[in-house]
Amino acid sequence: MAFPLGRTGRKERGTRAGRRPWQGRQLWTRRKTPGDAGTGAAAERRPRRWRRSHHNPVSAIVLAAGLAAVAILALGMLLTWADANPGNGAVDATLDAGRWLATPFHDVFTRSDPKEQLYINWTITAVVYYALAKVASWMLRF
Repeated sequence: MAFPLGRTGRKERGTRAGRRPWQGRQLWTRRKTPGDAGTGAAAERRPRRWRRSHHNPVSAIVLAAGLAAVAILALGMLLTWADANPGNGAVDATLDAGRWLATPFHDVFTRSDPKEQLYINWTITAVVYYALAKVASWMLRF
């Protein structure tokens, strides 16, 4: 004769014996349409408002401008790290644009090595521009 050690496999009807607390709960309600009566179609989940709203043209432009600023700063740091020729027109234009973008954060940190100072200050500038662009774009979406 075997002795049951734990669940016996028998459940009384109408009780929640042996069920986990989250089982059997309905997480969202299903919208019924006249055509799906009895079809057993899966429930459609709608994302929250801030996730389902798309970018309008103004918020997309603000986000694109912020990402362009971050790209210019990153390219300038990459060119400085690679010791690109500053006499080249494209390199000079990129570094000038990066210097202009980083003007508000010019001497946040001062180091003896000018390259290290450029990397630190331009990284902080890029992070700030990215965060501001994301927040402004998010606020303009609604």
